[in-house]
Amino acid sequence: MQTKETKTIMKSIRTLSILVALMGVVHIIATFSPLIGGKLACIDTGTYWAMIYMSLMCGLLLIVLGWYVAWAIGKTAEHQILKRTTLIATTTLLVDGVLAVIFMSHNPFAWTIGVMCVAIFILNTIHNANK
Repeated sequence: MQTKETKTIMKSIRTLSILVALMGVVHIIATFSPLIGGKLACIDTGTYWAMIYMSLMCGLLLIVLGWYVAWAIGKTAEHQILKRTTLIATTTLLVDGVLAVIFMSHNPFAWTIGVMCVAIFILNTIHNANK
């Protein structure tokens, strides 16, 4: 039996995780904006492709982990293995969010991702402690 507090925490985690996944989609779309405008023509080809790869992988990480946590959070009581994998996913999101703020402190997108990822990690920690 889940308490009202547990349900609220799970709903918050799910909502934030879906938002993180959607921010990943925005990140991938934003990767192509400079390409269309030709703003990356000044960098060499190797750096250009490395930057595209890293940007796409960062967006994909947000999408995959965001959707995974949103899917798994409601199933951790029934399937204990999901508790550990969800902890790994939320810890990875935490690292990604903190590093986004460290490396792009001028970027509001980084701060948004950072705050959401820290919140997901904290809420997941509280959720696991309540069990």
